[in-house]
Amino acid sequence: MTVKEKLPKAELESQLDEALKDTFPASDPVSVGDVTADKPDRPFGRKPAKIDKALVEKLARQVAAKTKGAA
Repeated sequence: MTVKEKLPKAELESQLDEALKDTFPASDPVSVGDVTADKPDRPFGRKPAKIDKALVEKLARQVAAKTKGAA
């Protein structure tokens, strides 16, 4: 059921009460409705890519070469 659909006031109050119970101790915002995803967008154990100064400089040279070639 979407938010735009009209609910009886008692039903809406009941859903809001349930949402408040689910978000205790107020670390999460109140939300009435279904969860949007069952899984995270990426694995929890994934580490960020290793980027160092040499890689950044190499990529900057490649971009500069492409930019000069396009002009």
